[in-house]
Amino acid sequence: MTGTTMNVSGSVGYFANYQSASRKEEVKSFASTISAKAEEMKSQRGSVMEDYYAKKPEYKAVQQKRVEGGYSFLSMSGISAEDLESMSVFEFRNVMTKMIGSIPQHPSRPYDEETVLISEEGWENMKKDPDYAAWVLGYLKEDRSVSNPFLAMGDKGCYTVQNFGASPAEYQGHSFSKIYGGTAAGARAMYNTEAGSGGIVTRAPQADAQPPKDYNLWEERKKARKKRQEEWLEADIQTKYQQRKRVNELYEKGYYENLAWQKTLNSRSLFGNITDDAFMKPSMTDAALAYETASFFAAAGFEL
Repeated sequence: MTGTTMNVSGSVGYFANYQSASRKEEVKSFASTISAKAEEMKSQRGSVMEDYYAKKPEYKAVQQKRVEGGYSFLSMSGISAEDLESMSVFEFRNVMTKMIGSIPQHPSRPYDEETVLISEEGWENMKKDPDYAAWVLGYLKEDRSVSNPFLAMGDKGCYTVQNFGASPAEYQGHSFSKIYGGTAAGARAMYNTEAGSGGIVTRAPQADAQPPKDYNLWEERKKARKKRQEEWLEADIQTKYQQRKRVNELYEKGYYENLAWQKTLNSRSLFGNITDDAFMKPSMTDAALAYETASFFAAAGFEL
């Protein structure tokens, strides 16, 4: 019995030692794997952007400023490059989607709408290289900060579609008026087609304010032409009215001046002086006064 007990005890001890050694090996192996992945992840930091700089060295300075701008925007939310690296793919996409959607439009673009499309390879490279993720944010931040000089002229806003691929070299984007083609409905349909579904949508505070869904540029221009024609017609009528008024005023002035001169001649006749001296032609007021004076003396019986 004693020998059997010792044999069992020895077997249990051996198995326990084996299990302990195996667990240590597993822990060591797991730690090595995590360390290797961390090292791999660290070695990929900047790889996408560095490859781009190597191919486009002339753009390096500009693009690095955008990367810095993106990190600055991230830091305001308390997010670092290390945080992006440590996130799961789901967490990373969720955070980046919220960050992209929170970048504001310039105050002079209250009616704009934008959709950001990112390819699968784009998402993978952004997760792999936080510098590329920061570049995307920096580019969008810079683009949305541009002012609209036509707002005061009645601009209706614009639609923008941004496409990001595996690197900055694959970026494509463009904007067009919310009345592109002449109608609000046509421009909206074009935007919906290009934006598709699944993009990150950003809408300015008054995106629904302009233009009305039934806005038609050609009808508006027709109304504007009609209004201008009415204004021109009214201006022409006023001009002709003022011209006729001036002619009448000149006619009346001439009439009364001739009447005054006639009164002057009559007054001179009463005074016994009928010399017609053009240089002594009085004004209407003076002539009327002289005529009234002469009439007064004649009525009083004075001989002049």
